[in-house]
Amino acid sequence: MSTHIPRLQGRIRELTLQLAEDPAIVVARVDQVLTDNDSAYATLSPMVKQDVREFLRFSAALWFRTLLDGAPLTEADIHVINDSARRRVHQGLSLTSVLRAVRLGSRELWQTLVELAADDRAARDELLLLFSSYLLDYFDDLSQRMSAAYLDEEFQRTRWRDALRYELLSVIFSFHDDKEAFDRATAALGLDGSVPRVCLALDISMPDVLPSHVEGELDRLVLGVSRVLGVSCNDLVRTAYRDRVVIWVPAVRGDSVLAVDNLMQRQAAGVVASMRNVRRVGIGLMNQGARGWSASLDEAFRALDGGRRLTPGRTVQSFSEMVLNESVLRSATSLRYLDAIVERLSHEPDLLATLGVFLDGGQHRKQTAELLGIHPNTLNYRLGRIEEILGARLDNAGWLARLHVALTLRRASEPDVRPPV
Repeated sequence: MSTHIPRLQGRIRELTLQLAEDPAIVVARVDQVLTDNDSAYATLSPMVKQDVREFLRFSAALWFRTLLDGAPLTEADIHVINDSARRRVHQGLSLTSVLRAVRLGSRELWQTLVELAADDRAARDELLLLFSSYLLDYFDDLSQRMSAAYLDEEFQRTRWRDALRYELLSVIFSFHDDKEAFDRATAALGLDGSVPRVCLALDISMPDVLPSHVEGELDRLVLGVSRVLGVSCNDLVRTAYRDRVVIWVPAVRGDSVLAVDNLMQRQAAGVVASMRNVRRVGIGLMNQGARGWSASLDEAFRALDGGRRLTPGRTVQSFSEMVLNESVLRSATSLRYLDAIVERLSHEPDLLATLGVFLDGGQHRKQTAELLGIHPNTLNYRLGRIEEILGARLDNAGWLARLHVALTLRRASEPDVRPPV
């Protein structure tokens, strides 16, 4: 900013002295124009609005003091300006809103002086000839100072949040039972650790960028996901893990696991549809705490990997569709029983193929015969043969469930010979 600071003289000085003693009128004008022209300011909490008004009062007094005394900004003044800009970061105001406030505030301050000099030609000439250019320099300097302080605080906040996020992830991945560490990390990030969450595992196509730009790409991806989900980015916890992007999404407290799973399946479909670089999404079940977040992560990966094998055409896979299979896999006796079912039919491959199409098609006989390209009587014979060999009833829900799980596990155990997507 120019070192030469003009000083008000004559009648305009007397009028400005009155304003400097009580700038309430100017503060009210600036406050109103900010509310009318920036939705971010209009929706601030009462406490933050009061903080903004206090800074407006300080800024107006500083501007008038400069004009009256010809005094440059002091170190104390600069400290107050920088602190105000840093607070705006944590109050959720964007840099665009901060700079808009400086611009609109300078306009209102200048307009106030012009109105004071409306009936005094000499005062108007003094303002226009001596102070108009200084006004631009003064508020340009103010904008630069506030921008520098804001960006520095934002950078420090990002590094701080990243450090806290890594601490939280360390607990989730390695120290499930350290509830104190989990609560401390979530609280420091401004998250409610008691709120249940669902893990999404995203299979994405990452653009070819430098390693230093990967974090920025992930931030942009999460921003896109947050918009589809209707959840603030700050409420999502993300990381890159095993070549996937992992995001823990908060659920509504009190909602059932079923309701949350249905909602997440719809929202995940929206993510795939609206974001070109997201190829597939795996969904874990709702859970809470460090161990619960870790379990949901494992489930999301199981859904993504198992779904790729069993239903390769689908882009959204939920672990809820695999709960029966997973339960069976934990019991060696159950596995032996289901293996025996498949083994009894494996000597007649046509029967296994027929059973698979029959179950996948919802037990519709006409549709099954058409898909297999066989006569309905042939289908009836094969289904009768299956019932005879197994001692089963294909109109019995219990048998249908057992057969479905047995075939699903058989398919999951077969080698995956498809090329990677």
